[in-house]
Parts: sequence; structure tokens; C-alpha cells
Amino acid sequence: MKKLLFAVFALIFLTMTTHQPKIFLGTESKTIFVADYQENLPITINFTHSVQKTPVIEELELRNGEFVLLRTKYKSQGVGLPFDASDGNFHRDGEWFVMDDMNRRFKNLELRTGKGTRLKITLDGRGFELYKKFPLGTRIIVKRF
Repeated sequence: MKKLLFAVFALIFLTMTTHQPKIFLGTESKTIFVADYQENLPITINFTHSVQKTPVIEELELRNGEFVLLRTKYKSQGVGLPFDASDGNFHRDGEWFVMDDMNRRFKNLELRTGKGTRLKITLDGRGFELYKKFPLGTRIIVKRF
């Protein structure tokens, strides 16, 4: 309970001391990182696919207060991962399969740590290996405030 109150207090303090919007990375009870909101700020989510056990990279950026998924890159064991042509432009780049121009918009991002998924987020040039810091199933939140 103390951690939750501290996290809430920290958010209120940051909001009151600056008028610039912020980007929050954390859990329901813990603040991991807070960055100043910047238009076109890149955000990268790296994880290992839970079935294929291959790397996946999702590249997003902030646009007009939303998180926009620009592209997804992944490696495959040959059976492939599903994709829909309407999702964007699909092509191969060496060992990587790439879906570009996805332009999916999200108000907030909610992720979970998973067994063997090695969840990492890079925000404002800083990398966070969340799978090392939190138990399996922990809900990770990235949001603007």
C-alpha cells in the first residue's frame, strides 16, 4: 500500500510541478521511468515470441498524444507468423520479416511479463529489461499524463 501511495504522490507531484505532459512507464504500484512528452518520441518493445521463441521488435512513436505502432519485425522458424495485407506493407529484410506502415493507434500501452519472453522497452533512449525486474504476469503500463 505504501508503494502505491508513493507512486500516486510522485505522479501528482510531477504533474503539479510542470505543465509539460509526461510519459509514464511503470506498474500499478511502481514508477520505473518518467520522460517528458516529445512528439515523434520513439519507443521500442523487444520480446521473444512465446511460441516460436524468436525475437520480435515493435517500433512505435508518439503522435498527437497517442502511441502509434509503425512496424513490427520478427524472425521465424519457417512456419511464419500470421499477417493480413491490410495491416501494412510486408517484406523481408535479411533474416527479418517486416510489416511496415502499420499505423495502429493506442491511447496507452499495456504489456505483461511472460515466461521466457524477455520483455524490454526502450523509451527516450533508455532501455529497461522488465523481465529481470518483475515477476511473471506483471502488468506494465506506458501512458501519457
